[in-house]
Amino acid sequence: MTPCYSYRQFCSLGPVPPRTVGRPDAQVPKDAKLGPARHGKIGSFYFYAEGSKDDPAFGFFDIELSIQTLSEATCRVELYCVADGYQTSRGLSGHPLTIALMAGETVVATANWGYHDVLCGHADPMSFSTDVVLAAATAAAVDRIALLAVEGRCAP
Repeated sequence: MTPCYSYRQFCSLGPVPPRTVGRPDAQVPKDAKLGPARHGKIGSFYFYAEGSKDDPAFGFFDIELSIQTLSEATCRVELYCVADGYQTSRGLSGHPLTIALMAGETVVATANWGYHDVLCGHADPMSFSTDVVLAAATAAAVDRIALLAVEGRCAP
């Protein structure tokens, strides 16, 4: 088992993309009818072997994120991505990825995604959904989502 680390990544939020021929539909939110939602996309989020700046051990790509207001006090955070097991190591679960909801530079809420192992030789879809206690007015002010830099573990 080898320690690894990630860099912070973030995306701005906007309307959920409309259906378009030749492009896959947005994967999140799963049910747009539950309330107003905003959507963003991060190209990739990788973990690097400790001591390396450019040796990706494992990661995730085509990351879609959404925040959806469900009620005056609750919002849903959803994530969909593809796990990249075609790098140098297998990603081990146990160190959650932290999703930060941000209004400007202020983190207004976080959610922790305890992803499953990222298997070598696989590009597996993964998803996550959780409800967060957050006032509707505060949720409306969220303009971006960040995946915070976190530590991880990998195995060759």
